[in-house]
Amino acid sequence: MFTVKAYHNPYLRLGQTTMQAVLSMKVDETVAVAPAPLSLAIALDRSGSMDGTKMRAARDGAIKVVQALDDSMIFLVVTFNDNARVLFGPAVGNAENKKRAIAALQSVSASSGTRMSTALNTIVDKLSADSSRAVKILFLTDGKNEGEQRQALDRAVARCSTANMSINAWGVGTDWDAAELLHMAGATRGSADIIPTPNQIESAFSTSFSEMRKTAIANTRLSLWTPVGVRIAAIQQVYPSIVPLGIEPDPASPRQQVLALGSFAPGDQRDYLLDLDLTANAPGQQFMVVRPSFKYTVSGNKELEEKSDRTGWVFVQWTEDMALAAQIEEHIAHYTNQEELSRHIKEGQDALAAGDKEKATRLLGRALEISERTGNARVTKLLTDIVSRDAKGTIRLNTQADAVARKTLAINMSKTSKLK
Repeated sequence: MFTVKAYHNPYLRLGQTTMQAVLSMKVDETVAVAPAPLSLAIALDRSGSMDGTKMRAARDGAIKVVQALDDSMIFLVVTFNDNARVLFGPAVGNAENKKRAIAALQSVSASSGTRMSTALNTIVDKLSADSSRAVKILFLTDGKNEGEQRQALDRAVARCSTANMSINAWGVGTDWDAAELLHMAGATRGSADIIPTPNQIESAFSTSFSEMRKTAIANTRLSLWTPVGVRIAAIQQVYPSIVPLGIEPDPASPRQQVLALGSFAPGDQRDYLLDLDLTANAPGQQFMVVRPSFKYTVSGNKELEEKSDRTGWVFVQWTEDMALAAQIEEHIAHYTNQEELSRHIKEGQDALAAGDKEKATRLLGRALEISERTGNARVTKLLTDIVSRDAKGTIRLNTQADAVARKTLAINMSKTSKLK
């Protein structure tokens, strides 16, 4: 089912006690697994700022998704402003329930403020009992979470993560907070993106739902075994986007730690960067320092366990040959560059918001150079809407770039490219 490859420089200089490794995981594109049973929650912002065109488009987009459901699916429709309201469900996606849900959606109106946590907490309360399903949340907002403290939203997102619920967060227009949507997506192994105008909501919702339907593997957990003297200091996803991750000890094995990865479709690839602390050893002898394995659910309730072969294991040996120890593995170099790219974009955007055009030009120009060099075509295209290079190679800030261009770059700044 899964193919795992480890990439790192296996040679460490004498006395070296830290290293990095990339674990690249991919699901076989031809795997013969039926789609996972799906529970879908639709969460629509109905605060006052959604009134008019945005609310009508949100209703129409949600109706389009409801119409595409089938009776193998469970669905829930929630709207929120100052508080959440269950509009319909949870219910099976049969014809009668879809008809009733659509009728309920047609009556939704906009008013009051925005408290996003109320929607997420309601969804957890209603859908967390059934662990046999892959649970996806289609979340739409047009504004910032101004009706509550950030901690309330963080707690609700953490509940979604614990319940293995994945959030696809969409911001319509440009008045929402990219950091909030990116946190929702990153913490729950989901996604975040912009819908520039209301008339694009239906297409974005339909595309998102089509991707959700491809889910074949649910509740995936990556177990990382390490010997005495080796500690996983940090781990983060580095493809298809950069997401810091938390890892938990395995109560069944003192030398093993577990990372929840969410759900996968056939052909999906995700890469992870590990930072390792080690106890230095004498030169010459090879040591295994990380061995991955997986547990995951298919067909709703059948849990499988899969151990990686040696291509996914991390081996090292200490050496007196400095030329060997100084080599930088190309995958690690690539993703380190992607991290730098993301950091420059964030700092450049912050400088731009603060009115420091000189600093913004320098940082975003550096980001453009990195994105071009590393083949990150998506981010390169977005950056060229903000900065450009003239015939002499001088980077110039596009002072005419609109809010949509800046917000699109902000929500995509952590997207990475694969090594070519």
